[in-house]
Amino acid sequence: MAQGQRGAKVDDTAVAIIGPSLKVGTACGVAGFLFGGTAGILKGNTPFLFATASGIQTFALGSTFWACRSTLIQTRQDPTALTPRQSAQASTASGAISGSLVAFLTRGRRNIIPAALMWGLTGCVGQVIYNRLYARPAAVVEGPQEGFWQRMANKSWTPLTYVSNEEYAEMLREKMMKIDVEVAILDEKMDALRKIQAGEQDEEQPAVAKGSSETTSNSRP
Repeated sequence: MAQGQRGAKVDDTAVAIIGPSLKVGTACGVAGFLFGGTAGILKGNTPFLFATASGIQTFALGSTFWACRSTLIQTRQDPTALTPRQSAQASTASGAISGSLVAFLTRGRRNIIPAALMWGLTGCVGQVIYNRLYARPAAVVEGPQEGFWQRMANKSWTPLTYVSNEEYAEMLREKMMKIDVEVAILDEKMDALRKIQAGEQDEEQPAVAKGSSETTSNSRP
């Protein structure tokens, strides 16, 4: 029974690591493919070969980086309570491992150490920037937590404005009230035009009747 639960836990952990790693690798591969194609066009060489090679390398780099990072985080006693320093350490180690592995497979042993240093530094800097911009302290915050778009809207440099459901409903009610007022004004104008037209028709009918009577009297001998 215990072995079955342990095996199920291992399977769940593997799925939680492999799935997101493939998604990150695919996103990196697409970006690398586009970048490689652009570089090939600018250099005047075969763009498709450049794009394919760049896409494969970036896919391998992104997927291995995320897999290593997720594995290192899962080894913690509480993966959900990582400090910014622990996150930076995990990203640095993952960048160094994935960079050295991809460099060994694609460029040989001589590039292992330079790639480990470069990608380890890249992972560390990227994680530090993310922690400064988006990470929140581990203290318990009362009330509902802010979502991604709400955090983006709260930044001073973004043109976005976050609107809650209640505020959006209030905006819709105000717009409906304005529309109702405009419709009422249009109805009043239409009523006024109808009255004016009715008055003009009433004035025309006596004039026509008077003209017809004068014509009749003139025609008599």
